[in-house]
Amino acid sequence: MSFRRTESGLTNLYLFFGVDTVVYLEGGSSICRDDVDQGLYADSTQDIRFWQTIFNIYRSDKKYKFCSVGSKETVKSIATDIMEGRVNNVIAAMDRDFDHINGRLLVANNIIYTYGYSWENDAWNKAALREAFCSLSGACSTKINTEAEIIDEYFHEITLKLRGAIRLDAVLSQYDNSFFDRTSFMRYVEIKRNGMPIVNLEQINNSLAEVRNKVDGTILRKNHFVLSPLIDCFGHLLAEYVYRILSYLLEKLRKNPKLPKDYASSMIVEKFGQLLKNDLLPDIKQHYNSEFSRVTP
Repeated sequence: MSFRRTESGLTNLYLFFGVDTVVYLEGGSSICRDDVDQGLYADSTQDIRFWQTIFNIYRSDKKYKFCSVGSKETVKSIATDIMEGRVNNVIAAMDRDFDHINGRLLVANNIIYTYGYSWENDAWNKAALREAFCSLSGACSTKINTEAEIIDEYFHEITLKLRGAIRLDAVLSQYDNSFFDRTSFMRYVEIKRNGMPIVNLEQINNSLAEVRNKVDGTILRKNHFVLSPLIDCFGHLLAEYVYRILSYLLEKLRKNPKLPKDYASSMIVEKFGQLLKNDLLPDIKQHYNSEFSRVTP
């Protein structure tokens, strides 16, 4: 696909794929913009699975080609070209991160963002978890009182124990820094003696100490933005917490076999899509109503 050496090549790529529009998004290995312009992309990622679900709800009458390019910076580069009118027939879809509080949102037709920090925050919600558990365990949704209580308590716990860390993460993002270790986020989840997963407070405190040692304390001042721990948590970390509690419920309480994370993610996205389509996630539905009002075609 060497014809993609120019902006007109990117604009006309939809003709090559025989679709209405090409959608670029995150997910998979990072690909720089020059390589994207030479035709590199991934066509099988969890991000694609999520965005396909969204587009099937909002634009079921259109055909799209979804291309994952890994790096958000690459997607933002394409989004900037869209915003400045250099490319057409292209959509950029990406995670919001903390762009809404840092003044970094790119607002234009055919540029869309997730409702929460990332697609994981949208999909791995409490309602989708309950639905996924029922499907995977074969349990009736009206007969899961014990599991429902555990789920409610678990979401309450991670909300309380992560609130301060997430606020620090948001503050540090304004200085291109972070509170959580993005590459080893699983260390913030603790599982003792095969029990229920919990927030690893020791690791939270270790990260706090690292932040204090590396960053001028003046930037850790209070800010006036409003955050929701479940919506604004680092997405990979939130998904890890929810995946672990789903695994616990299935394996320890229901004695089911071990659940692969990719399979769990597929089920969560499927249930999320059903809930969204049936208007059972009103805040998220309102957000995507607004985002897709700017999508053409």
